[in-house]
Amino acid sequence: MKRTFANLVQKSLVAALLVFGALLFSTSRAEAQSSGAETWPTNWVDNGEAMNRVLQDVLILNGDPSVEVIGSSNYIRVRYYKFVYNRLSAGEPVYSAITNPLANTAFRPMSEDIPGVSLNQGQRNDLINDMKTRLSL
Repeated sequence: MKRTFANLVQKSLVAALLVFGALLFSTSRAEAQSSGAETWPTNWVDNGEAMNRVLQDVLILNGDPSVEVIGSSNYIRVRYYKFVYNRLSAGEPVYSAITNPLANTAFRPMSEDIPGVSLNQGQRNDLINDMKTRLSL
């Protein structure tokens, strides 16, 4: 009995030392992850002013005939601006109104954002960054 117990303790101790050694000499490093929120403005215009700015942009873009061409940059931009405007008019905060129309979730894949257009992540980021500069103080 003594010999079996000694073997069990010895094997457990060796296993624990191996795990500790592997953790000690592993090459992974802990780094802070960036959410991207550090680049967001902290001062937004109020909802009324934001709605006014977005509406002015839509009116200007509507003068361009390419707005009617599905998939053109102005077509995409006008649809996105309208999404943002509708969210602002519903009382949603500016930050949320900018990002929610382009949120990529399991329940809302990228292809559902703008009818007839499938946006990639770069196009989403461009639209959001453009809107950040338009609606921040």
